[in-house]
Amino acid sequence: MKRPLSPNMNTANNSLTPHSSLVEPLTIAQQNAAAKVLGQAFALDSFMAYVLPHSATRIQQLSQIFFPLVYFSQRHGKVIATPDGGGVLAWVPGEFFPNTANLLDIFRSGALGLPLSLGPAAFKRLVDHDDVCEQALLRHASQNFAYLWAIGVHPDRAGQGLGKKMIHAALEQMRQQGYSTCWLRTENPKNVGLYEYLGFQQAHTEVPSASGQQYWLMFQHL
Repeated sequence: MKRPLSPNMNTANNSLTPHSSLVEPLTIAQQNAAAKVLGQAFALDSFMAYVLPHSATRIQQLSQIFFPLVYFSQRHGKVIATPDGGGVLAWVPGEFFPNTANLLDIFRSGALGLPLSLGPAAFKRLVDHDDVCEQALLRHASQNFAYLWAIGVHPDRAGQGLGKKMIHAALEQMRQQGYSTCWLRTENPKNVGLYEYLGFQQAHTEVPSASGQQYWLMFQHL
């Protein structure tokens, strides 16, 4: 796979304290760049390969999936990124998850066009799996929770600790806003041990019959 250049998300006037090397909020242009970084980060993910089996168009389609997520998280939660665009994290309050976007959010984010841009079969694979996972999350999570919706690091920046830095910053934001737990989901078994190392615990796992793709729900008390 070709290694595209990381888009620049640096801004002169935005910083997080004490995490001065992370920036938020993001402009619309930066949100587009963030979606592309997430698309590149998940290009070889086995679950995304199941949803989008055509590798030649996968990064572009993943970017189309991730932009509404980034847009919605920016409006109702937080999106943080490293200044050089190497890493992106998005989280939302539990009250906004599963997605409770209004029609204006759906239109502006481009989510309305996903069935067409992904294709009906791919869109159904994604939605059928997500529905099972989201219902399980609502059964297990406490009422006052925050949801770490997406985190990704550009392949050129992998192994440099960016994911850990962004997670720590997001957890601190959640604590400051009074949430009791942070929840996340992963379909990558290699991530389970990494999240446990960062303080998360396994709460639930299953293999939905519709997808055959195992997922794990994990949480951390804040």
